[in-house]
Amino acid sequence: MLRATILGTAVLLTITGCARVADSRFNPLNWFGSSQEAPVTATGEIRPLVDQSRRTVVVEGRALVQTVDALAIDRTPAGAIVRATGTAPTQGYYNAQLVNAGINNGVLTLQFRAQAPSGFEAEGTPRSRSISAAYVIGTADLSSIRTVRVESATNARTSRR
Repeated sequence: MLRATILGTAVLLTITGCARVADSRFNPLNWFGSSQEAPVTATGEIRPLVDQSRRTVVVEGRALVQTVDALAIDRTPAGAIVRATGTAPTQGYYNAQLVNAGINNGVLTLQFRAQAPSGFEAEGTPRSRSISAAYVIGTADLSSIRTVRVESATNARTSRR
């Protein structure tokens, strides 16, 4: 009896070991998948940060970062964190932010913007021009999002669920 139980357990563990958890939806590293290069859609429109219904309207004055080099999305208990790394045209860019441009058909579009330096425009190496920003997506918004798209001046990166 004990021998049959041990043999049955060994066979069961061997069979379940063949399952590929690495490729399944249960693996948190496969939650959104890796980012991919995407074409740029030039809108030319600078959206205000505050709705028109408010008395004070602030217009976004920061420029789009030159390129988006990396995009990662990490799951959190409260939703997700979108992290993007890009390259600015020159050194000295600061105040980087992923600005929400809206959700359309399950695609959250974020614009990667940073403040240009005033008077300091040394080009430098790409590593010295690297800049990062993050954006938090709440659980309520996350339920309607299937794709995250981060746009820059010359390219865009997307990540799908």
